[in-house]
Amino acid sequence: MSRFAKAMARANRVLAENLADGLATYRRANGETIAGVPYGLDLSFEVYKEGDQLPKSVKAVEIPVAQVPTYQRGDEIVIDGKTWEVLSQLTDDGDFRQLEVG
Repeated sequence: MSRFAKAMARANRVLAENLADGLATYRRANGETIAGVPYGLDLSFEVYKEGDQLPKSVKAVEIPVAQVPTYQRGDEIVIDGKTWEVLSQLTDDGDFRQLEVG
């Protein structure tokens, strides 16, 4: 890994820890658990589905790709004792992934 990549990974980790809403537990459908995942919760994220004229409001959780490199529908994110089921991916910039949850 290059020095730049290491510096960016370190900066992303610091930003995620300081700007996150808290720490969540990511539970894969196969039972694997990843604890201490920084997250951002957005209860009114607006998306446009193909063919729709108006935006739809969905619930979204943003997590770092470095800690949760893959996801699948049916995985769960546990935040403060509440379990959210992963429905789909909304955005992914390579550093952070925003998932629609329900």
